[in-house]
Amino acid sequence: MVKALLVAVSVMIAVPPLWGQPEMKDYFVHATFTGYDGRPIRNLRPEEIAISLGAQDLEITSVTGPEEPFDIALVLDVSPSTEGNIDSIRRATTDFVSWFPPQNRFLVLTFDVEVYVDCDWTTDRKKIDEAIWEFGLHKPGGSTILYEAVTMAVQQKLAERKPRVAMVLFTDGVDTGSKAVKDRESIEFMRTADVVPYVIQFFDLAHAWRVHFPAPERPDITNLPPPGGGPRGPIFVGRGDRDIAEYQVERMRQKATTYLRGLADAGGGVLYSLAGLDELPKAYEKIAVELLDVYTLHFKAPGPPPAGRRRIAVTCTRPDVIVRVRPPGYVAR
Repeated sequence: MVKALLVAVSVMIAVPPLWGQPEMKDYFVHATFTGYDGRPIRNLRPEEIAISLGAQDLEITSVTGPEEPFDIALVLDVSPSTEGNIDSIRRATTDFVSWFPPQNRFLVLTFDVEVYVDCDWTTDRKKIDEAIWEFGLHKPGGSTILYEAVTMAVQQKLAERKPRVAMVLFTDGVDTGSKAVKDRESIEFMRTADVVPYVIQFFDLAHAWRVHFPAPERPDITNLPPPGGGPRGPIFVGRGDRDIAEYQVERMRQKATTYLRGLADAGGGVLYSLAGLDELPKAYEKIAVELLDVYTLHFKAPGPPPAGRRRIAVTCTRPDVIVRVRPPGYVAR
């Protein structure tokens, strides 16, 4: 009898509690594979790819190759900060769309004091081009609801189109009118969305200067320092109008850049900061090249607890291959 009791106890101890095992859930990430020469590799087989979470190998359930088109949301700032530059933005955006084959779907969404769906999801290039060339300054002199526009795009237009979906956001990063959504809230919405943000920032110094100094009282701005501050550093101290304006403009620029960098990081995307609008076509080209060569990797991984982003490693058994993953992990939920 004693022996039987001991056996029963040993069996009970050997069985692990089922509640301690996290549930395996379905997730996905996007990855590009290039050689050392920078050329994309478009013929990888699923068995050449591996995903791991720490020391744990994860099961890859499917691999979608670059031939499968992305859905791309164009979210464009048409507030007063784009005054005088709208035609250049239109041309560069039209050229960006032309990089992609006819199967890619696009959404054109613009914003100033309101958010406008200029063209809903479609593959019709005529409608897309018309929407791009017809958008403009809807309400001159109004404010900018950047945070609300980003949130609306993510929650209402992008949430149902995963997994191969990207958002291209063009803006200076300055929000002057959002009331329903704060900057940190919009970043958190992006963090939990399955959307890769490609953010392009063009901070128009001349426009920012006009905000603080209406003509004809506007001081000369020909020697204003570049982004990041001048000889006195990023903060300008003084008593004159020029010193105060420099301080205000630099604070505005720093806040905008901090927000946009946080937005890009939250979604595992990238921020392109332009020194001039002539750099916009090159930024668009870099985004197009990447999206045309992206694999989407579906895999099973432990869900919560705990919740939050977990970094994974994606490797390739083929030699001399560089792997880039966006985002660099998954959000356990």
